[in-house]
Amino acid sequence: MLRRISGLFLASMLLVGAAQAQMPNALQPPPPFLGKDLLGLCQAAEGSAQRSGCLRYLQAAVAMYESLVGEGKEISWFCAPREAPAAILRQQFVAYAVENAEDMAQDAIKAVRVAFTDAFPCQE
Repeated sequence: MLRRISGLFLASMLLVGAAQAQMPNALQPPPPFLGKDLLGLCQAAEGSAQRSGCLRYLQAAVAMYESLVGEGKEISWFCAPREAPAAILRQQFVAYAVENAEDMAQDAIKAVRVAFTDAFPCQE
């Protein structure tokens, strides 16, 4: 009985491995989205889909942060004005990214947090 269970386990592991090897690319996790990737979007031509993606990403980062603070989370990474236009967020991110290229090798959301902490410090 133990041999049979061991055999079934081994067979199932082989099938799982074979299935993963044949997994379509659509099911593979995407590559990391880094600060340098976001910078590329933000430096795209004005009015392009890439620039729009940059603006939406930056707006979403600020909205998520505001949502967390609104739920009572005690974090004070940055204090971007609620009415800050997306173009100002982009301008601040790009300026920081160009001057601090070493920070752009990290996840994009971390790069945004560091850039906005520098650009929009909270008043204590």
